[in-house]
Amino acid sequence: MNAPPARAAGGAPVDPEELHRFLESFLYREEVFLLSDVRLRDDSERRIDARLDTCQTLPIARYQRVTSGHPAHVSAADMLILTGNLGCLHAWFFHGCRWDEGWAGFGNRIHRASFRRLARIGPPLDLVSRETRTRIGARRVVLRYEFHFSQDGEVVYHGDQSAMFVKGTEP
Repeated sequence: MNAPPARAAGGAPVDPEELHRFLESFLYREEVFLLSDVRLRDDSERRIDARLDTCQTLPIARYQRVTSGHPAHVSAADMLILTGNLGCLHAWFFHGCRWDEGWAGFGNRIHRASFRRLARIGPPLDLVSRETRTRIGARRVVLRYEFHFSQDGEVVYHGDQSAMFVKGTEP
């Protein structure tokens, strides 16, 4: 996948080389970096706004058996992959956790996951992630996030999750 276009707060572009470095060294292969577009990176609010093209091939949704009672949709597992994508962007851009410098990240708690509506295949999903707590150490960064995913103005997912990023040590 090519690096998604990213904009910092105020519309200034994010360095495409830095985004390329993120993707080239990312902890997972490009098939599971699902974001189509990173629309806003707000350093002061520790917030990222992004978008998912729901028509792309999604790792789990592509295997659905679609019937009249089970319409094509973005699966819950694919949405959790999106939270991991966004969380890793937070660690990289806001906290300097560089995969190619020995950092690794692990989701460690889903405090709350609320799937409010079915996210249909077709219309894009608008994704917002915001850090709500941080604990920073020399070799460990623990982040808590709030996620809001919407489609056509309706909330489809709301989450409260934590992840831990470590450098050169066992998690």
